[in-house]
Amino acid sequence: MATKKDLKSIYDYKPSNPHDPKMPSLERTNESDNDNFFDDSEFYFESSINPNAVKKEENKEILMEGLEDNKKNASSIIAKIKSVNATTNTLEQITKTQEELVTNEFVMPDPTSELNIFNAFANRKYRALEEVSKTKEMIKNVRGEVRQKLTEKEIKKIIETFRSKVVKITQKEVVIKNSKYGFEIYRNSTDNRYWVAASCFEEIWDPKKNNYVNLWSGNSFTGYGYHSLEETINQTINMMTKGKTGNIIWKDFVTGWSKQKNRFYAGDEPTQFTYTEYKKIVKWYRENKIWILVKQANVKDIEDLMEENKRKRQTGESISPMATIQAKLLEPPRRASLVFGYPVKDPNYKGKDFANPENKLYEIGFALTE
Repeated sequence: MATKKDLKSIYDYKPSNPHDPKMPSLERTNESDNDNFFDDSEFYFESSINPNAVKKEENKEILMEGLEDNKKNASSIIAKIKSVNATTNTLEQITKTQEELVTNEFVMPDPTSELNIFNAFANRKYRALEEVSKTKEMIKNVRGEVRQKLTEKEIKKIIETFRSKVVKITQKEVVIKNSKYGFEIYRNSTDNRYWVAASCFEEIWDPKKNNYVNLWSGNSFTGYGYHSLEETINQTINMMTKGKTGNIIWKDFVTGWSKQKNRFYAGDEPTQFTYTEYKKIVKWYRENKIWILVKQANVKDIEDLMEENKRKRQTGESISPMATIQAKLLEPPRRASLVFGYPVKDPNYKGKDFANPENKLYEIGFALTE
């Protein structure tokens, strides 16, 4: 065991290197040498605040906190009491309504009510009469005039604007035919607007019949309505030159026809036919539509080659061996389709009866597309 002498020898410990920088020094430094030393024991600061006032404010804060807690508790208690009263009132109302519903009295049905089964049979006749009267009124409204009558001044203005293109004049509409499509100008009675609607005519157009339908795209027809006639006329002119109804691509035009051969002769420049000749073309086309072919004027086709070879055989001339190869290269006449006739101005006519078909000339063209 360690003795007291051994324990005392601990305090006599000496390090092996007394100059070790890590070893703390046990010597006391002078106060004058330490620049950062500051002793606040020599200074005394008096407070400008009254200590009694501070204590009073602290007491007030404590009292206010207590009052706020009491208010919160009181409001919660009052809310609970109100909710209990509300539930009791609702329960009382439910019990009262249940007592009112449970009655031992015999209730008779209302004699004037339509829910009464006796009234349902008795009033059936009157209800049927009311329905009949309603349907009659609806029929009258439907049969009403859809189009208003145009004034003479309005009709005259339309005729003077389009002149030879006018093909039909009535009190309610004026129909115009321009190249492939036509246009119908009228006034609607429902919205009191002037309307222009694009129209499609049959092949070939007959000036006497004027069969046409409105041009539809999907579920809507091509037309515009305006409150003034001037705007409607301007829109008609715009539709004649632009869009689907104005930009017509023609394949070629009719330059002549042959009733014996059932042929149309086509070229780049259209031939203007008189009304009498155009009427013959219309009749011939309707009677022989499936047999009529279109032959290019001044262009040799397989039909011309076959006729030439036939004529040479009759005269005894020799046929070139290249004729068979040439026949394979030449195209036959095409079917007559998309044939549209339209009126043009007659330079010899000086009158103003433009609706008369005899006072115009007519051209026929083949459209490239429908």
